[in-house]
Amino acid sequence: MSARKRNLRYDFRLYLNANGQRVLGKGGAQILEAVDEYGSITAAAEELEMSYKFTWDYLIRMTRRLHEPVIVTRRGGTQNGKKKGGGGTTLTPIARTLLREFRATERLVRNTLTKRETATARSISSRWSKPTQLRV
Repeated sequence: MSARKRNLRYDFRLYLNANGQRVLGKGGAQILEAVDEYGSITAAAEELEMSYKFTWDYLIRMTRRLHEPVIVTRRGGTQNGKKKGGGGTTLTPIARTLLREFRATERLVRNTLTKRETATARSISSRWSKPTQLRV
């Protein structure tokens, strides 16, 4: 009887907290990346299949918890019947730094866990390679 291959993986959830309150997690990092890429909260929300309100509220909650803005918005549309040009949204320097550090920490943890997965698989492989009988 051959041993069945088992795929063991460690998993984790990473959050950046400020004064005991969550500021940034995986979803927030995705929001910041999408806003940065598209230059628009609306486009970011659509790309992530999130509502505009959820996305906006997340960014405002980050701002409040950090006591610093994470985005800068420009109004678009028309003014006095004249076209002003499109609006847009950009990340502030602190948002870019938080996003960069969050992703770096995420990579570090993932790499560490990948090494541990390998070690765990090695340490138990001999036990899994032996067939076991179940008694009923």
